[in-house]
Amino acid sequence: MNEQTIVNQEPTSDERLLGLLSHLSIFLGGIILPIIIWATQKDKSKFVKFHSLQAIFFHLAFGALIILFVIIILIILLISGLGTGVFSESHHGSTESMPVFMIVMMVILYGGIFLMLFGGFGYSIYLAVKTYSGNLIRIPVIGNIVYRKVYEQT
Repeated sequence: MNEQTIVNQEPTSDERLLGLLSHLSIFLGGIILPIIIWATQKDKSKFVKFHSLQAIFFHLAFGALIILFVIIILIILLISGLGTGVFSESHHGSTESMPVFMIVMMVILYGGIFLMLFGGFGYSIYLAVKTYSGNLIRIPVIGNIVYRKVYEQT
């Protein structure tokens, strides 16, 4: 059997279910569940191996983006917080501008985290539905790397 035949093979319902669980693990158990699925199924099914690896790297990238976003906002808050004395002196005793800035930054922080979480959760649900349909849907960048690793390896 050549690689094209293997890629075009229809996955079984069990394989589709394991792929679905890998993507929905963002709700169920984080990165642990796709690691377990990958470790137990990597030699049995390329379809499951592809989706579980993709889910693992998606969870890692998603977590890193949230942490990076929080760090950037906290650095901005710390830098702005260190300058409160400068702002209060330049406004002749008025410290109203700094609390407004802090409130705006906190709204951006919590709003950004909220949007990132629901965006990531929504995308995971989309991936799970497509996977359960039997599709080899690829996450941009991550999916292409994993696809080459799983299907184009001899």
